[in-house]
Amino acid sequence: MGPLELNLAGTAYRLDFAGFHRPLGVGAGTLTLTLPPWTYRRHMDTLRLCTAPSASGLRLDSRILCDAVLNGLVADDESRRLISPIALWWAAGGDAPLAQPPAEGEWLDLGSYDNPARVRLRPWTEHQRLAALDAALSDDLDDDTWFDPVRYLERMVDATVAALDAPGGLDELDARATALLLHATVALNVLDEEADHLLQGGEAARQCAARTLRLCQALGWTPAKVWATPAAEVDRLLHMLDLLQPTRTPPRRSLADHPDATVIRIEDDGADDADRQERVSR
Repeated sequence: MGPLELNLAGTAYRLDFAGFHRPLGVGAGTLTLTLPPWTYRRHMDTLRLCTAPSASGLRLDSRILCDAVLNGLVADDESRRLISPIALWWAAGGDAPLAQPPAEGEWLDLGSYDNPARVRLRPWTEHQRLAALDAALSDDLDDDTWFDPVRYLERMVDATVAALDAPGGLDELDARATALLLHATVALNVLDEEADHLLQGGEAARQCAARTLRLCQALGWTPAKVWATPAAEVDRLLHMLDLLQPTRTPPRRSLADHPDATVIRIEDDGADDADRQERVSR
């Protein structure tokens, strides 16, 4: 670490970078300034001010975020506009790839060699998710701020962090550590239906759901435990279930079995039978 050159939005920046836990020296043309470390607490408090739900998801006001990162610096509007890409880069914890969450019970490294930090995560429960949703919802649905996504995210982090080994605790995590923690927390707790091909529908997905839920019902397992079981062991379990509970083919349904069908029954009364018999005898 040390002097770096970074090109963002067509502008060359000179950075005196010593890690996200230390102040960042920035130079662009004749402009020079220093950005203080951007912490987890500052990040979450600022997100509450610059994000809002919309029809397409969350909407981020980058101008408010930049102003918060540059708060306290003596700089005119033009200088703030020039330095805004660096401010966003600094608040995001850089642009390096973010690690996926480790296996349950293992530690996730959040820091660096001179600023070690690590966290152990656990998936949050349905009860914790419902409690977070309740805390994030407003009773006034006519209010544009009826849902607080940042409060929901904070509750998710609090429930997911099983152990944290970091100087200063959660609130003092630097921007890079914050990005790693939030990314791992969301990846661990939020199902990505588009990335999970087993949930995309079709005959293969239906067969997978039937096999999985059959084992869940019989053994009291979760889908995650079923999918983590060796394939041969799953086959053995399904075969044993077939010996005790053979899979039955459901009977074919007629149109009359449809819930929206109207069934009209036509029956001949006794007089009709007598008349019919008289006509036949003639």
